[in-house]
Amino acid sequence: MPGTLSAEKDARAPHASGRHGLAAARRRSNGAGSALIIHDAVAAGADPDQQDTLEQVTTVGRALVALGYRVSVEPLDLDLSALDRIAARPPRLVFNLVESLGGSGRLIHLVPSVLEDRGIPFTGCDAEALFLTSNKPLAKRVMAAAGIATPEWGLLPRPKCDPRTRYIVKSAWEHASIGLNRDSVVAGNLVARRLRRLDPAGRGDWFAERYIEGREFNISVLEGRDGPEVLPIPEMLFVDYPPDCPRIVDYEAKWDRKSFAYHNTVRSFDGRSEDRLLRARLAEIARQCWRLFGLRGYARIDFRVDADGRPWVLEVNTNPCLSPDAGFLAAAAQAGYGLEQIVARICAAVPNGAAAETALMEMR
Repeated sequence: MPGTLSAEKDARAPHASGRHGLAAARRRSNGAGSALIIHDAVAAGADPDQQDTLEQVTTVGRALVALGYRVSVEPLDLDLSALDRIAARPPRLVFNLVESLGGSGRLIHLVPSVLEDRGIPFTGCDAEALFLTSNKPLAKRVMAAAGIATPEWGLLPRPKCDPRTRYIVKSAWEHASIGLNRDSVVAGNLVARRLRRLDPAGRGDWFAERYIEGREFNISVLEGRDGPEVLPIPEMLFVDYPPDCPRIVDYEAKWDRKSFAYHNTVRSFDGRSEDRLLRARLAEIARQCWRLFGLRGYARIDFRVDADGRPWVLEVNTNPCLSPDAGFLAAAAQAGYGLEQIVARICAAVPNGAAAETALMEMR
C-alpha cells in the first residue's frame, strides 16, 4: 500500500518556513486534493544514484504537503499491478519521479504511457517526450534533423569514428552519469573495441559521441504561463584537474563523496561579462529543444562549448533531479524561487493542475 507524508515531517523541510508557515500555506491552498508520488523501487544497499530517488521523494513530498495536498507515495517496479490500484482510485495528480523500472532506463516511458492511457494526470513530460529524449542516439538524430548542433556519434556495428578524434562512450539510455568514468574518453580507433566490450550483444545500449574539449553548461528550464522560462545558467568548473583526466561530469563527480572529482567539479553561477551573448544563445537553443521535443513542466539541457565558442547539445534531460543539492533547484534558488514555488509550477503544468496554480498564486 502507498505510504504517506505528514505535515509534521514537512515542517522540518529545509525550504519550509516552519510548522505555522506550512499550516498557513495549507489554509491558503484551500485543500489542493490528493497527490501520489511514484518512484523507482529502491532496494536496500542500492547505489547512491538510486538512493537519491528517495531524497527526491522526501523533498517533493514536503513541498506538496506545504501546498495543501494529501500526499501518498508508491514505489514501482516491473510488477505494474500497482497501476491498477491507482486507476481504481485516481488521485488529483501523480508526481512522476520514475526514472527506470527494474533498473532499466529504457523503460522510463512505460508508466507514463499507462497513466496516459488511463487518463490520470501526472507531472513532467509525457511518454513520447520521455522516450525520445531518453534514447540518446534517437534524440541526437531528432536534433540534427532540426538543425540543432549535437556532436557526431557512432553505434555498433560500424561506429564510423575518426581515429584522430577523441570520443566519449556513453550509455544510450541511462542518466545520472551511470557508466561514465575517466576511461570513457578514448581515441577513435579504440571506440569499436570499447563498445563491443560494454555492449557485446549489440543491442544499442551504448554509443560513442565526439568528445568536445571545452566548457560545460547545464540549462534548467521551467514551464511558465508565457512559455518555457530559462533559469540562471551555471557553468561546471573542473578545478585543478590533471591533464590526463578528462573534464567530464562522470559518476564519481556526481555520487562519490570521497573522490577528487566530487569535490573538484564545481557548479558556478558567476558568469563572465564577456559571456553575455553566449548565454543568450544557450538559452535560445534550450528553448528550441523544449519546443522540438514537446517538453512539459521542467527539463535540463546539457551543453559543451568548444574553443571557438560554438554550443553543442549533449543531452536533453526530462524530469531532472529535484534533490536539494542538484542543479535544477540550485538554478531555481538563483532565480529567487523557493521549493514550494517550483513544485507548484511543475504541478500547474499538468492538465487539470488548477489547484496547484491557485496555491502558487496565493503564496506570492
